[in-house]
Amino acid sequence: MNPLYDDFPSTVVLDGVEREIVTDFRDWLRFYDMLRDPEGTNAEKVQVMLSFYLDPLPVSAYARAHKPLLRFFRRKDMIRSPFVSECETDPEEDGGEMAPQKPLFDYMFDAPYIISGFWQDYGLNLMDLRLQMHWWQFGILLDGLSEKTEFKQRVMYRNTNTAGIKDVKERQRIERIQRAIAIPMPAPTDEEMGAMFW
Repeated sequence: MNPLYDDFPSTVVLDGVEREIVTDFRDWLRFYDMLRDPEGTNAEKVQVMLSFYLDPLPVSAYARAHKPLLRFFRRKDMIRSPFVSECETDPEEDGGEMAPQKPLFDYMFDAPYIISGFWQDYGLNLMDLRLQMHWWQFGILLDGLSEKTEFKQRVMYRNTNTAGIKDVKERQRIERIQRAIAIPMPAPTDEEMGAMFW
């Protein structure tokens, strides 16, 4: 899929059938928050996931319903994003076992900086409820935020390997910044997300 000339998808394929889904970025941010919510029960999370399908699913499809949604969430059918949160990695598609990646950003924790970055670079007010945007368009714009935004600065610092920095003061400075902007709660693993359905 090339976003320069293809429309963003509004369906996913489940058991060989195209099914219409919710596509607005706010709904998918809620989806992410729902996956991370330690207080939500698996049954509640399954119900929320099922609500992303615009038509009711047969009960026989419930156990597999999460996979196309996670694929859509990760934008797997589009050009791969260089900024991937831990929640967006997929061991099945990357050859099996994978070491957990350090998350570079978190939609909830970094929300103020995402909001300000969109305003700074694009003049888009993400808090304006009239603004409608496809989840994939949101992802493209998030990936494209300039290095001058606070959001991209945070991503850069979180991604900096301090082991290779020879200057002790500089290394300590960056490590202090990394501690100050560390993401407090890790995103759920694929196994945790899949376990909701078993």
